[in-house]
Amino acid sequence: LISPLAITSLTQLVKSPSESIYYHSNMTGVFLVAAKRTPFGAFGGLLKGFSATKLGVASTQAALESIDLDPAAVDACYFGNVIQSSPDAAYLARHVALESGMKTSTPSLTINRLCGSGFETVILGAHSIQLGESQIAACGGAENMSDAPLTVRGNDARWGVKLGKGLKMGDALWDGLTDTYSGTPMGVTAENLAKKHGITREECDKYSQRSQQLWAKAHEAGYFNDEMAPKT
Repeated sequence: LISPLAITSLTQLVKSPSESIYYHSNMTGVFLVAAKRTPFGAFGGLLKGFSATKLGVASTQAALESIDLDPAAVDACYFGNVIQSSPDAAYLARHVALESGMKTSTPSLTINRLCGSGFETVILGAHSIQLGESQIAACGGAENMSDAPLTVRGNDARWGVKLGKGLKMGDALWDGLTDTYSGTPMGVTAENLAKKHGITREECDKYSQRSQQLWAKAHEAGYFNDEMAPKT
């Protein structure tokens, strides 16, 4: 499986709370060889009690098991995380690697490229393999937006609270979805694109309905079973 002409790579993509994909590489390219993801969770739904780290571990372990790959064979772990809701968010990629059974010497990197974070880790993994730094790389992303904290700024509380000021809690989720540089919430970007390309609300609703109906048919037929890492 691992030779100068056949290099294996393990990767993990985002678009659910957590999903995992593995890829295989040779001298001419890098190839995905296996994939797993957790179910999609609703805001405040059944998965709200699992940290982003734990969701990442679940999908990574399932992906490793699906091809009977020893976690110790993984050479690098890259993970994307945007809303750093887990108490261990600063160590997310590292903890995913360790809790999935990878060696303590396995380098790990957590990145934030907003909605493209998980995809960016695949690029990092591919680069690592093509540069000869890794033979196997685990890449992916995980989020738990339900667990985004309500916050009190340190400068507002650590050094005492002024008379009559009180403490105002912020919403890390709302703050994270708003670009303070442009003063634009993320959702407004979609509105701007719809206006630019002439997409009406009715067209969006019809497309969404069609997508949901097709998903329901595919789900009932079991098309997603092989990619799923159940989490209860």
